[in-house]
Amino acid sequence: MLRLIHAQVVQGALLVDDIDDGLPNKPTHRIGSVGDPNAYPRDGYANDPKQGCYIPRTKITDPTIAGYIDLEETERVILSAGKGKIWGLQRTTPYPLITVVSFVEGDVVAPVISGVTLNAPAANDVTIAGTTFLSVTPEITSVHLYGAGVGDVTLTKTQIEAVPPGAVGALQIIIDSTLITGFTSGDFVTVTANAQVSNVFTAP
Repeated sequence: MLRLIHAQVVQGALLVDDIDDGLPNKPTHRIGSVGDPNAYPRDGYANDPKQGCYIPRTKITDPTIAGYIDLEETERVILSAGKGKIWGLQRTTPYPLITVVSFVEGDVVAPVISGVTLNAPAANDVTIAGTTFLSVTPEITSVHLYGAGVGDVTLTKTQIEAVPPGAVGALQIIIDSTLITGFTSGDFVTVTANAQVSNVFTAP
């Protein structure tokens, strides 16, 4: 899979118009023009183009995150990435218009917490074990801790890693005690990665 991410150096969406074999079909008619003599038939016929593909400037459901689209690596997409529109959007001057990230579908499945260990690696630190904790950029991993002891705290990957020994990996998250004062047995933890929320895990 390829993720095309808007670099946000220009306003508006960016058109990628040379990867039609990975895109949805056009509607039966032009919008609002059922009787239009230029209305086009549905796709599936030779030489009938599919609809244009746009990379939004921001994510529709979260405007704080850069917009992106995910594409299967069809022959047309690979060609575009090698010498077509995708290639060109990465090489515009003075600034690239997009960045491209390669990933596999397993990288974006929902995170799962399998364990929470108190006082590890040091007193009052917390270690969370599980799977798929890392987000594919520009999505952001965060941890939500709440309960009678800790109150209600949400920490992003950047905040966690800013305080040693804080770390966020695919299978483990370590949070320094100073960020989660009061966290104790019976408090709850969830991890959000790739815009998906994990199971709720109760600290033992």
